[in-house]
Amino acid sequence: MPANSITAGYLASYGHAESLPPDCHSPWSHVLIVPVCGEDSDCLQKLTQAVESDRYLVIVCINRPQKHLLSRHWQQQNKDLIAQLCHQADHCKPLTSGWFLSFQNYDVWLLDYNDQPFDASHGVGLARKIAADSALQLIADDVISSHWIHSTDADVILPSDYFEVAYDRNFVAYSLPFRHISEDKDLHDWQNLYDFKLKYYQQAMRYIGSVYNYIPLGSCLIIQADDYAKVRGFPIRSGGEDFYLLNKLAKLRRIAQPDNPVIEIKSRLSQRVPFGTGPGLLKIKASNEPARFYHPQIFVEIKAWFQQLNDYYESRQLPSHADINQFWNTQEVIQKALQQTKSPERWQQFVLEWFDAFKMLKTVHALESKWPRQTLSELREMDLFNEITEQLVVTK
Repeated sequence: MPANSITAGYLASYGHAESLPPDCHSPWSHVLIVPVCGEDSDCLQKLTQAVESDRYLVIVCINRPQKHLLSRHWQQQNKDLIAQLCHQADHCKPLTSGWFLSFQNYDVWLLDYNDQPFDASHGVGLARKIAADSALQLIADDVISSHWIHSTDADVILPSDYFEVAYDRNFVAYSLPFRHISEDKDLHDWQNLYDFKLKYYQQAMRYIGSVYNYIPLGSCLIIQADDYAKVRGFPIRSGGEDFYLLNKLAKLRRIAQPDNPVIEIKSRLSQRVPFGTGPGLLKIKASNEPARFYHPQIFVEIKAWFQQLNDYYESRQLPSHADINQFWNTQEVIQKALQQTKSPERWQQFVLEWFDAFKMLKTVHALESKWPRQTLSELREMDLFNEITEQLVVTK
């Protein structure tokens, strides 16, 4: 089946897909994308060792950022990884853009940008986009039977049934559950604090009633190919590309959050991206103060305001939170929206699209001046916290 017009238009106008020669094509069942920067030479072996599947394709984008203190070090690590993969492969074919490698159960299309370092502001977003766009092109060309783009990272151990979870095309994407693993006690404790931060915020979004109630991790994403094209793919950013992609996808349809399979992610301190898990752990490690988290009253106030905004089309009552209204100029936003909104259903869609994950997070930060962050011990004493999180396990 030829690529549909949306996918073809995206790839032609906005895509960064590389071309895989036809003589490398195989009837792959699935495709997996992995950005790689300064990883251990056995990372792919550990990533895929438990996966049970018909033959599949792994698209690896080797990259490093310009002008980073560790860029030269990562360049050498990337060279070592490429050499090791070529040595281990059953078959190794050089390509204009990298290498094509065959292993027992899967093939690897290795896109090599090691000698073409990315702009520091593009980073992992560009690497993930190149790999995902290349996967999209192969799906559009009917080279891959599944219409899902699987995204993960090189510090992951995938479960055996990884490729079996995404099948329901009523969902725009899947955000899979995860568990961080480490044998280092200090790292384990720091990771628990960071994971609690993520899960607490997720629970708060569910309490508010937001559809943006997932944890955006690029290592745990599965995206429907056609919808990936509709939102023009991963944004080219040095970090947060998973957050912004899911923010766009959630405006199309629901994002599935199954209980299984669980993705295992190795805890580690990392400077590969400017923010996210690795830098978050470094920040916790460096701090001499107890970790602090959002005050639960912030979510109570947003919940009330958000419900009033949803009800506005019927009630015609401006949401009552003066600070949030001033921050977003709510009255003007509503008046402009009403000019194009002619039904309650369309109003609900407007609210979903306008008050998205980005605006939600900005609103949380805006209310922090009134409701400062709390320590875990302080949160545990708050009935409101327990109500919002529904007995979320709190790190001891």
